[in-house]
Amino acid sequence: MNPLLLVLALLLLPPGVQAASLSADPWPQSPVLVRLFVLPSGREASRRLSRDLALTPAQVAALRRLAQSEAASAQAGREVIGRQEAARLNARIAALRTEKDRKVRVLLGSKYPAFREWVRTWWAARVKGAR
Repeated sequence: MNPLLLVLALLLLPPGVQAASLSADPWPQSPVLVRLFVLPSGREASRRLSRDLALTPAQVAALRRLAQSEAASAQAGREVIGRQEAARLNARIAALRTEKDRKVRVLLGSKYPAFREWVRTWWAARVKGAR
């Protein structure tokens, strides 16, 4: 993750929330969809997610579109100059995360809790493997 984006992401955390909690539950703060549906390293995991949750082709396609949108918004951090611009970007990123979560909730319906659990387990394995 771009160091600037990481700093911006950490600035958005509510007071008292530890960065370690991101490793326990990365959704929606971390670019989970990008890692699953955009990066080549996530291909196998995205296939497992689809299979484990019995996602329809339409649901997978919608998740891919959301991942592309998430990736595009991450690029905005590269052009931030100054504190005020960073504050505006932080607000925009927070709104985008909320909207991403809303869209995934609607898209997955009753599969949403299973999605969240699957992501937590997958993310924990990735964090553990990176250590």
